[in-house]
Amino acid sequence: MRGLRALVIFAALVAACGSAGAAETELILGQTMPYSGPSSALSAVGKVQTRYFQMINDRGGINGHKVKLISLDDGYSPPKAVEQTRRLIENDEAVAIFGSMGTAQNAAVQKYLNAKKIPQLFVFAASERFADPKTSPYTISGMTLFSTEAAIYARLVAEHTPGARVAVLYQNDDYGREYLRSFKAELARLDPKAEIVAASPYEVTSPTVDSQVVALASTNANVFLNASTGKFTSQAIRKAGELGWHAQQFLPIGSNFVPTILKPAGLENAKGAISATPTKSVGDPEWANDPAYLEWLAFMKKYYPEGDIEDQLNFTGWNVAVLMTRVIEACGDDLSRQNLMKQATALKNLALPGLIPGITVNSSPDDYRLITSLRPQRFDGERWVPISGAMAAQGDAGR
Repeated sequence: MRGLRALVIFAALVAACGSAGAAETELILGQTMPYSGPSSALSAVGKVQTRYFQMINDRGGINGHKVKLISLDDGYSPPKAVEQTRRLIENDEAVAIFGSMGTAQNAAVQKYLNAKKIPQLFVFAASERFADPKTSPYTISGMTLFSTEAAIYARLVAEHTPGARVAVLYQNDDYGREYLRSFKAELARLDPKAEIVAASPYEVTSPTVDSQVVALASTNANVFLNASTGKFTSQAIRKAGELGWHAQQFLPIGSNFVPTILKPAGLENAKGAISATPTKSVGDPEWANDPAYLEWLAFMKKYYPEGDIEDQLNFTGWNVAVLMTRVIEACGDDLSRQNLMKQATALKNLALPGLIPGITVNSSPDDYRLITSLRPQRFDGERWVPISGAMAAQGDAGR
């Protein structure tokens, strides 16, 4: 009996050691994506990132550690995002949540993750609430904040169209309201003579925004801030063109894609629009021979051949996965939640392959805004052409 008892104890010790060894050599990350539902196109980010970490693991992992990214469907529903995130933490034992999609979805799990001191890293949501270290020290956005982008557009208006009369189309949710609020405050600070003459909201459930654009055009505003998304951006561009309303139009980063937004609107209607971006644009001749862009194309061909190389989301998702890799590399052998968060908030002039040269990623324990400079560009009817070099929001000029 003593021999049997010793054998059982020995077997238990072996099993425990094996389990500990697996934990030491594998980092589990979790995320939620809208693989189903009306916003399923956004799930391209999750698809490209799971394949990216497959490539990393095929190459031996990071510092000898394999990375397992578990990507679950939340249907773009906040309650489902909560359910799936809890599963990732409590059942799958994810060390961190990485790159989950959507403002409402990330907001729904933010308090839970911060209470448990679980890193919520590089989320695909650009609200200021995801860059607030005092309130949510374990949450950090992976995108240019709405407030940063809107402030840069306000700076462009103040510099090039002094005393502007501005009409605004905006989504009637946290995104749209935050965007409008940031633009309005910065424009008032830079050019007190400028005026927002009309601001029309729309619901994401609306069939079209034609009536809003007609009302905005009737003001004869000479600047049109088209702070919309997806099909609504295409509709607004097309309607403004049909009305002969030739105000200087500004388009958000997430709504300036040539194949999916501007072509459906009619390229001639988008000609002259201004946008800004921190990243290289897929399919643009400017990057045809860029080594980093060619590296992405080679990755797509081998690991995601069914992926669309004209979809900017596939490029952006890859770039943020590279950012996550740099953080893991900096962790060395300490893959604890505390060290992941420490390294994610200590980034200094980090150049990423998908960023335009000269634009880098920075973070500190007191400042979670990763990107504070963008390159303004104008659409010439076929492609986006740089207007200037990288531009920072006024308050970030020295950062």
